[in-house]
Amino acid sequence: MARLLLDIYRHRNIDCIAYECDQSNPQLYRHYSKLSPGVQTLKLNQRGGADALQDDLERFSPKVSLVDLPAGAAEYFESVASDIHLFQNAETMGYRITMVSVLGRVKDSVIQLKRLVDFCSDRVDYVVAKNLYWGEDKKFIRYNDSKVRQVLLNELGGIELLLPDLYDNLFDFIDSKDLTFREALEHDGLTVSNRSRIFDWVDKAETQLETAAWMLGLDI
Repeated sequence: MARLLLDIYRHRNIDCIAYECDQSNPQLYRHYSKLSPGVQTLKLNQRGGADALQDDLERFSPKVSLVDLPAGAAEYFESVASDIHLFQNAETMGYRITMVSVLGRVKDSVIQLKRLVDFCSDRVDYVVAKNLYWGEDKKFIRYNDSKVRQVLLNELGGIELLLPDLYDNLFDFIDSKDLTFREALEHDGLTVSNRSRIFDWVDKAETQLETAAWMLGLDI
């Protein structure tokens, strides 16, 4: 999801600074650091490791700041947000925070989402994406029937969208070559049929993201 968002920001020339926080699986950095102005790294598990985020917001005043958190980073995020007064400082600088949660069908997805909502409450906006790699929309029974979903939609104004599934072999090719999604659309190592499938996937995903355009900085 982070890669997809940054791909769109860069393609549309939206002023965005991006940060990679996953030291063990730095996909955002690996695929997009080559595109100016690059991708910075943040070490949330180190004291002062997130200071650069707020300092850069004040220094550069970007339209959008994208922070890719590793899975299960709730503890780090809560500690950092409290330490640097993230919510208060963002508001002071004129920013609104959107938390994007990508869901699978496992119990932990709902548990992590509830923890996020309990901590952030109405201080942020929420976008929830069901990753259709794990099956069609109606198969997300655990989330669909959850209380946290009702809170998100009825009390916090959250938006749901569907992240379409990309063929495994195409995703693996893009990953092995460290390509951006736009680079994959023109890569001569793929057949025209496969490039067409990637185009269709990007188009469908971008259409889904447009439903939350104002939360994601896509309407700038």
